[in-house]
Amino acid sequence: MAMVCSPRMLLLSITYFILLSLCPAQGSDPSQFNGGSILAMAGRNSVAIAIDARFGLGMQTISTGSDGDFNGNGRVSEGGNPRILQLPNSNVLLAWTGLYGDGIGFAEEMNVQLARKVRRAGCMGFPGSSGSIMERKMSPRSITMLMSHLLYRRRNAPYYIEPVVVGLETVCIPILLETKGLGSDDIRPKELQSTLDGNPSDQLISTQKESAMTQQKVYRRIQKPFLCGTDMLGAQSTSKSFVCSGVASRSLHGTAEAMWKPDLEGDELVEVCGRAFVSALERDILSGYGAVVYLIQGGKGEDGAEDDVQITEYVLACRND
Repeated sequence: MAMVCSPRMLLLSITYFILLSLCPAQGSDPSQFNGGSILAMAGRNSVAIAIDARFGLGMQTISTGSDGDFNGNGRVSEGGNPRILQLPNSNVLLAWTGLYGDGIGFAEEMNVQLARKVRRAGCMGFPGSSGSIMERKMSPRSITMLMSHLLYRRRNAPYYIEPVVVGLETVCIPILLETKGLGSDDIRPKELQSTLDGNPSDQLISTQKESAMTQQKVYRRIQKPFLCGTDMLGAQSTSKSFVCSGVASRSLHGTAEAMWKPDLEGDELVEVCGRAFVSALERDILSGYGAVVYLIQGGKGEDGAEDDVQITEYVLACRND
């Protein structure tokens, strides 16, 4: 028995398949199932990272918490922001989007590995090390390498997350200092000087009292911004300007590239990062419902002291539709 398809049903079927091809379902990618977006920018001696407050199951919104605080374990407390954050030390902040369950599991594994690395460094007892074991801080680059190793180790059953690492990295830069040397008369003994004064030919040499300029190379420690994003297999993508992650990454790339400027101060960096982030969230339905910006700003003390780092939280209002 042959089935006859009406023109209306045929038109609806064609329209349905066209919509599926043009608008792929978000549920096909597990890393986008819970939504969420992250944007990080670099400034002068500071970095800023913005996260949204929406937690959903596909198109359904479950939570819109936007007042998360760090607890003792370096993670956001329950009932706060749904994005998972980690604060290994005062110079580094980790955040990631993706599947919420995988994010929690990866956060626990990172806590175990970081504690093991710090404890192992303390047991070695290197000469010249001062302070307690907990005072030793891992650099953002070292934490990024550890995170990439953990993600690639699970390549057969990966974590469906996209981490972002921001922080301030202490580096040493060479500085050339010009010092004025001593004159030629000052370095000669008195006996030799009296002999030269009696000889006219040698006296011509002694009258050249131009002091020599010598250059001395010294090293100064500064805190340089560090931004890095990885995929679920740990492939790193570092940047000196900005990195983004999440379901609204395409919109974030456009707005951040249009608004970011080099050498932004702390207040200007927060304003530019917040505007770029909120502007991109208004073009994505799986992100938004508030945003939080964390500013990591280095101290103004000399010699790049790591203890002078300050972390400030800014809560931004967004559209909730």
